[in-house]
Amino acid sequence: MDDDHSSVRPYMHGYDAAALKSWSPGTDRWARHFRSRVPLAPRIAPFPATQAHPDLATGPRLMNLTYDYDDAFFTARKYGDAFARRLLRFWQYSDFYGSWHGLPVDGSPADDPAHGLVNLPNPAYTDAAHRNGVRSLGCWFWPRSGDFEDYLEQRPDGSFPVADKLIEMAAYFGFDGYFINHEAETPPGQAARLHDLLRSLRERAPEGFHLQWYDTITPDGHLDYLNHLNADNAPWLDVSDSFFANYWMTPEGVETSRATALKLGRDPYAAVFHGTENEQFGFDPEYDPRLLFPPGEAARTSWALFGSHFVKELAPRHDDPDAQDEVFRRERRYWSGPHEDPTRSGRLLPHDRQTPRDRDDHRAWDGVAHHITERSVIGSFPFVTRFNTGHGRGFFLDGQRAADGDWHNASVQDVLPTWQFWTRAEGTGAERTGAERTGAEGTGPEGAGAPLSVGFDHELAYDGGSSLLVSGPLGPDGATTVRLYKTALTVTGAERLAVTAHGTDSADLEVGLLFQDAPDAFVWLAAGSAADWHTTTHGLGTFRGRTIAAVGLRVSSRRPTRCAIRIGELALLGHEFTPPAPPEDFTVDEMLTDGESVHVFLSWRLAGQGVRHYDLLRDDGSWLGRIYDDVYCLSLPAPATSETVTSETVTRLRLVAVAPDGSRSAPATTEAHWSR
Repeated sequence: MDDDHSSVRPYMHGYDAAALKSWSPGTDRWARHFRSRVPLAPRIAPFPATQAHPDLATGPRLMNLTYDYDDAFFTARKYGDAFARRLLRFWQYSDFYGSWHGLPVDGSPADDPAHGLVNLPNPAYTDAAHRNGVRSLGCWFWPRSGDFEDYLEQRPDGSFPVADKLIEMAAYFGFDGYFINHEAETPPGQAARLHDLLRSLRERAPEGFHLQWYDTITPDGHLDYLNHLNADNAPWLDVSDSFFANYWMTPEGVETSRATALKLGRDPYAAVFHGTENEQFGFDPEYDPRLLFPPGEAARTSWALFGSHFVKELAPRHDDPDAQDEVFRRERRYWSGPHEDPTRSGRLLPHDRQTPRDRDDHRAWDGVAHHITERSVIGSFPFVTRFNTGHGRGFFLDGQRAADGDWHNASVQDVLPTWQFWTRAEGTGAERTGAERTGAEGTGPEGAGAPLSVGFDHELAYDGGSSLLVSGPLGPDGATTVRLYKTALTVTGAERLAVTAHGTDSADLEVGLLFQDAPDAFVWLAAGSAADWHTTTHGLGTFRGRTIAAVGLRVSSRRPTRCAIRIGELALLGHEFTPPAPPEDFTVDEMLTDGESVHVFLSWRLAGQGVRHYDLLRDDGSWLGRIYDDVYCLSLPAPATSETVTSETVTRLRLVAVAPDGSRSAPATTEAHWSR
C-alpha cells in the first residue's frame, strides 16, 4: 500500500500561484492530514566538557537540505507500511532542515505532472526535527510551469497575497519558514518585485520564522551562481535571514562571505551557510569543507549540506528491507566520521590526493561531527526514550509484539542518542569502534580489547519498532562504556531514573550519570539482572542540587560470555504523571474503498499538555498506528465478498492517549462498519 498511487489515500502536493492565492485549510484536500503538531523544543546551553571534541567551537550552524523519506511525487505521505525508508537518525547536528523534492499540484496527471512553486516539508520530518530543536523549512523552487508574474500580485497597500498565504500555510502546517531557490533568469522588474515580496514576507512573519536565500539570481534577475556572499548579491540577504552559498568554494570566496556579513553588521555564523554537494559527490566532494573549517582556526562561516540522502540513495540494494544495515553504516560514517565514532572523526585520505574521486569511499569524509558540535534538547524532566528510530519490522508494546509487518513514521521517532556511538573498552587500553566493531547493523573482526558493538535493533523492542542493542564477546578483564545523551538536568530531589532492559542475565548493566561539577567521572547505578524485560528504578535524591550533564551505560561481566543486552527504555522522570483522560470525540469520518484496501479516516480531539502520542489499536489489542495528531488514515484489507461472509463487517477500534512517561489512558472506542 505504501507505494501505490491511490487517489483516495492522502498524499502531499505542491502549490502553484492559483493554489497559493486561494489557499485555505477548508478547501485544500487532505490538509488536516499533513500538519505537524509537535512544538519546537529548546536546546540546552553548550557545555564543552561533554562534547566529543571539547575544543570545537559551538557557534557554526548547519543547514541540511535533503529528501524526506524519498523523492516520491504521488506517494509523499506522513507514514506507511515500508521499512526501507530514509529515517534521519542524526538531528543533533542540524539547526535547519529543508525538504528537497518538488511536488505536483493537486489534480496534476501522473504521466505529466505540473509541479508547484512551493512544497511543504513532510510533517513527520517536521515532528522529528522539532522534537530535536531543529527548524523545518518548506521549499520554493522556480522555474515551474506557468507565468512567474502570477506570483507577484501586489495589493494597493503594498502587501502580496502570496507572501501572506505562505505565512498562513506555515502556521497551519506547523513548520518554520522557507528555503528560496529561484533558479532561473528573471526580468529585472520581476526580480525587484520578488525582493519586495520577500521583504513583506519577512516583515509580516512571526518571531522564529526563517527565510534562507540560495545563491542564484543577482538583484537585477540575472542567473549567476557567485559561490559566495558579496556586494553584488548581498541585497538578497537584506530580505532573508540567511544565505546559502553555492558549492564552488574557494578560500578567497569564503573570506569574502565572512567579510561581507561583518560589513553588513551580520553574524557570519547566522547569516552565511557555504554549501557542500553530497548528492552527486557522496563522501568525496570536489570542494573541501575544510575551507570553512581550517584546522586549528575558527570556522569562517556556517555550513550547508545538500543531498545527505545519498547515504541511502547510493547504497546497494537501498530499497531492500533486508539490506538496510549498509544504509545505517553509511549514515553513521557520514555524520560521525569514518570510524563511526564522533570522538574519532576526521578523514583517512587527503582531499588533494592524485587518485580519482570516489563518492562511496567514506575514508575521504571527515564526518559532520568533526566540524559541528552535537546539540541536545534534554534540559528538563521528564526525558524518556525507547530508542525508536521511527520505523520497524514489527511493533511492540510493553515488550510484546503487537503487530507484524514493516512500517515507517518519522513523526514518532524518539530523541536518539547524542553520540552514535561513543564506546570505550575499559581495562585494555583499546578504543576500537565503528567499522572495527561487530554486532548490530555491522560486521567486523572480533578480538580482545574491542568494545562491544552498539546499534539499533529492529528484531526485539520494548515500545515501538527498535531497541538499543549492546552485544559481543565480553570477558572479566574489561568492560564497555557507552556515552549516550548530552543533558542539562538539575536534580531537585524527587526525580528518579528507570531503565528497562532485556538479556542482562549474562552480563552486568549499569546506567551512568555524569555531573557538571565532575564531568570526568560517571556515577554508576545497577540496572538489575534478568533474561526477559525488566525495569530497575533509582531515586535521585542523593544528587539534589547537582546537574546531570550526560548519561551513559556500562556493560561488564565476571566471566567470559557473549552478551546481547537490549535497552528498551531509558527514563529520567520528575513528578508522577496522572494518566491522561480518554480521548474525546473519537469517530470514523469516512471510509473509502480503493482496490483491495479500505481507507478509514479517523479523527478525535487533540489534547494539550500531558500527551506525547496516541496509539490506535484493534479491539483485541493489536497495534494499528501511532501519531501525535487529531487525525489518522487507517488502511485495512477490504472485506471478502464471498457468499460465506456475513452481510456486514465491523472493525472495533480503540484509541489510547499516552503520557511522556508512558502512562496510558483508558481507551476511547469507535467502530468501522461496511457491507459486502
